[in-house]
Amino acid sequence: DRDRLFDVVRKSVALGASVLFVSHDLDEALAVTDRVTVLRDGRVEGTVTSAETEKDQLVELIIGRRLEAFEASHRTHTAGESSHVSVADVCGGTIKNVSFALDEGEVLGLTGLVGSGFEELPYQMFGATPAVSGRMTIAGVDHDLAAMSPSAAINAGMALIPADRQGSAGVGSLLVRDNVMLQVIGQYRPYRLDRGRYLKDARGALHQYDVRPPEPMMDFQALSGGNQQKVVLAKWLQAGPKVLLVHEPTQGVDVGARLQVFETITRAAAEGMSVVCASSDYEQLAAICDRVLVFHDGQIMSTLVGDEITKDRITEQCYMSARTVK
Repeated sequence: DRDRLFDVVRKSVALGASVLFVSHDLDEALAVTDRVTVLRDGRVEGTVTSAETEKDQLVELIIGRRLEAFEASHRTHTAGESSHVSVADVCGGTIKNVSFALDEGEVLGLTGLVGSGFEELPYQMFGATPAVSGRMTIAGVDHDLAAMSPSAAINAGMALIPADRQGSAGVGSLLVRDNVMLQVIGQYRPYRLDRGRYLKDARGALHQYDVRPPEPMMDFQALSGGNQQKVVLAKWLQAGPKVLLVHEPTQGVDVGARLQVFETITRAAAEGMSVVCASSDYEQLAAICDRVLVFHDGQIMSTLVGDEITKDRITEQCYMSARTVK
């Protein structure tokens, strides 16, 4: 579909049209344009010729400094009886009898082609959408997924960050302060909120997760996509979940914030959290995951571990899984 879109753009230009192409995707921008103009903080930082420019040069213009590459560190996973999380025989929606195990400190990727079902699983694990059947065990405690609800999932130590940042992950009508403190507000006075401490802690969380600007009294919807995502991550990670479920965590996020999101997720895993990342961004999965499950038609068709986790290999497996079944 992307290739078709690019063909339409090129044909339009060949017929004499002018095209303004706006995108966070640097590969797309360089592939389809003649020139790229970079904006930062509302100002033009520079204009370059696409054919003569490398991706790293664009990154420097976008964030105003040279950015060190995120170093992926894949571990070979060996699931056993001591797995921190186990999911068994999940059915519902597109999902058909899916089972897997997840260790403490592991980042597990779920992916596939659009409609393959991988994106449904985090919501079913959290009880945000109903599963018909299935069981999940977290740290030895068993849960019936058909009866799971978001409140039960939170009590079990789970957190879910949906892909819909404005509609589901954050509350656009609230201040940044209230978004970042939403999951820990119960720690404050039950009858009369200690507003001074509340504001101070909110400001501390914004600084800790490098939200820009670190202004708790701003409207949440006034932040950029990347800074909104940092607020949502801060909200959940302050609550100290055992299991973090994320769906397309860097969708609509600029390149600088993207790497910060990677670092936040991998740091949480390094501290012992189990992470499930459902994404169609294969480069992202290759950067942060220890293991990747590839779905087709609601089932796990292949598993990638260690050095197999590359963007090209994930892409190949997604398309080969679909082709094999047909």
